[in-house]
Amino acid sequence: MLSTPKDRLSFAEIEKFRLPIYNRKGKEKYVYFYVLDPDSVLEGTPRLRRIRKKFNHIHNKKERDEAALRFRDEVSVKLKQGWNPLIQECGKKGFTVYTTVFDRYMTYLKKLFKDDAIKKKTIDDYKCRLKHLKEYNEMLVEKMVYIYQLDQSYIEGFLEYIYIDRDTTPRTRNNYLSWISSFCSYLKGNGYIPGNPAENISPLREKDKFRKPLEKSDMKKLNEYLSEHDKYFLLACQIHYYTLVRPNELAFIRLNDINLHEQTLFVSKEVSKNRRDAKVTIPAKVIRMMIELQIFNYPGNFYLFGKGFKPSEKRADGRIFREKWAKVREELEFPKSYQFYSLKDTGITDTIDRVGLTIAKDQARHSSVATTNKYVRKEQLLSHPELKNYEGNL
Repeated sequence: MLSTPKDRLSFAEIEKFRLPIYNRKGKEKYVYFYVLDPDSVLEGTPRLRRIRKKFNHIHNKKERDEAALRFRDEVSVKLKQGWNPLIQECGKKGFTVYTTVFDRYMTYLKKLFKDDAIKKKTIDDYKCRLKHLKEYNEMLVEKMVYIYQLDQSYIEGFLEYIYIDRDTTPRTRNNYLSWISSFCSYLKGNGYIPGNPAENISPLREKDKFRKPLEKSDMKKLNEYLSEHDKYFLLACQIHYYTLVRPNELAFIRLNDINLHEQTLFVSKEVSKNRRDAKVTIPAKVIRMMIELQIFNYPGNFYLFGKGFKPSEKRADGRIFREKWAKVREELEFPKSYQFYSLKDTGITDTIDRVGLTIAKDQARHSSVATTNKYVRKEQLLSHPELKNYEGNL
């Protein structure tokens, strides 16, 4: 940000413009106004520069006055909205008023959502983070005025505000860092800033995930309990564990999405977290359970999991899985680190055991093996005994 010695006004106090005046006296008829010279700001000596537009070419006095006054009024409105012709002329978009850029960014996000490129939850999260950025700026004595002031120092201050002043976790702070880095990529791509000032900021170390995969003995205990008390919820647990379909996605699955012959489950891009169509495999064990529960006796347009985890014409809320799981967990005296999503974690690690990392990646619909690799248990890590007696050239 711009340094401000004691004998100089703070950046927020610098005069940004003077409204236009129509000069009718003398031979020349013109409208003049002043705007902040962007080069002078970069030099550390902010000053206004006069802009003049002549109207002598209009010979009719009445028409000349009307044109000049119309121009004056239009420029007045634009100046109050943050317009600066010197910035446009020199291509220095970094001197765009930050609120104008924020509004443009929100328009961009809404277009992405309209084009089905991001989810509603994503745009809501980003909107909330942008709101906190505005709140942080309002707290500052040296407020950001132009978008170029969003530099590394400013971002570090904002992240400190999120982490310390708002008393959040390292993970929340890191999520804000990821978001503001993507925002800076947007700014860079649109010519507002020359680089990404967030890319050199390190994330904080986070605690290990609270959620834990289930032990083999507890999986057996869960199976026995649900086989006796609630086979429909057992089916939900099995599908989550074997197909690795997320709870919110499960709520949207219809019977028509299941292909018995292929033993596959179709997950539409409309509901998928990664916004891509995909097919995952349903093991024969799960198909047999579905046949036993007469799942396929219901119409194909029914949702697989409705009220009571039975097929229904009405879609259930995705929260039903974790709400039911909380009751079962208490009944079985499982630790709170066992969450419904833990079945997916367990499913990934067990799939890696049975069929390997690559197939587990495809079934989990991960974008890369690196993501799937995070689920590998310590005992699944490989070493190579062939190297025990290896002798090199050193």
